[in-house]
Amino acid sequence: MDIRQLRSMVAVMDYGGFSAAAAALGTVQSNVSTHLSKLEAEVGFILIDRRTGVPTEEGALVANRARRLLAELEAIKSDLSAMAGDLHGRVRIGMIGTTARWMIPLLVPRTQDAHPNIRLEISEGTSSSLQNRLNVGRVELALINRPIGASELEFHPLFDESLVLLVDKSHRLASANEISVADLANVKLVIPPKGTGFRDELDAVAATHGVKIASKAEVDGLRLIAALAMDGFGPAILPSSSIPEHQMDHLKSIAIKDLAPRRIGFARLAKSLDSAASRAVAEILTQIGSLSTTAAPSGITFLQSN
Repeated sequence: MDIRQLRSMVAVMDYGGFSAAAAALGTVQSNVSTHLSKLEAEVGFILIDRRTGVPTEEGALVANRARRLLAELEAIKSDLSAMAGDLHGRVRIGMIGTTARWMIPLLVPRTQDAHPNIRLEISEGTSSSLQNRLNVGRVELALINRPIGASELEFHPLFDESLVLLVDKSHRLASANEISVADLANVKLVIPPKGTGFRDELDAVAATHGVKIASKAEVDGLRLIAALAMDGFGPAILPSSSIPEHQMDHLKSIAIKDLAPRRIGFARLAKSLDSAASRAVAEILTQIGSLSTTAAPSGITFLQSN
C-alpha cells in the first residue's frame, strides 16, 4: 500500500470518476485505475464499484482513513514550511451558504496578504453536512452554526446573527417592525423540514409560546428558502445576512423579539493536530470575529471576547 494508491482512490470518490480523478491528479486514467486495482488486491476487497463509480462499504471505510492520512502528510509539509519562515499549504474550509456570501470577501484577501502561499479551497454546505465533512477529513475547518451533540468537534464562536421574518409588503404582518413568536400562529411559512437543527430549534421556541409552526412548504436549504421568499412564494424566518438589501423593494424584514440569534463560528476536530496553514487560517477567522460590524451585513454582532 502506498500513498499514490490512496490518493487515486480518494480522487475517484471525490471527483466522481476515473477520468476526472486523473485530470485532478495530473496523470492519465490508466494510472489511476492501476493504483486502485493494486490497492484492492492488497486489502482483499473491491473498494469502488466499476459499473456505478460508487464506493463500496469497505471503500468508504478505507477512504475515511485515507483522507486523514493524506491530510497529515500535507500537514507535515505545511509545518516544516512554517519553521522555515515560508508558510504554505492547502486549507479546505466549508461554509454555510448564508455566511459564505459576505465572509469570503473578508477571509480571502486577508489570507492572501498574510500568507500568500496558503491555498484556500472553499466549499458550501449545511451545518450538518459540514460537520460530516469534518469528521471524515474532507475539510479542516467549517464555518457553521453551533453544533449540537458533536463532542468530537471543537467550536470557536465568532458572531451572533439575528433571525427575522421576511414577508411581502402586502402581508398582514408587514406593518410591524417587530413581532413575537406568538404572532406566528397561523402564518404558513417556507421552512426547513423537521430534523434539521434550524427547524427543531424554532419548533422548540414556538412550543414554549404555545405556538405550533405551520408550513406552506418544507425546503432543505436556507439560501433556497430565501430565494423563494424573495420571489413572493411565502413568508420565511431567515438569518438576517441571507437577505440582500438591494432586493428589498417589495419585501419587509421584521424583527422577532423573543427568538434568540443563532451563534456562528468555526469548528474543527477536537483531537486532530492541525497543520500550520490551518492554524493560520483559524487565527484570521478569529481576527475577523473582532472586527467592526460595519464589515458585515446588518444583524451581525461580532463577539469581541474571541
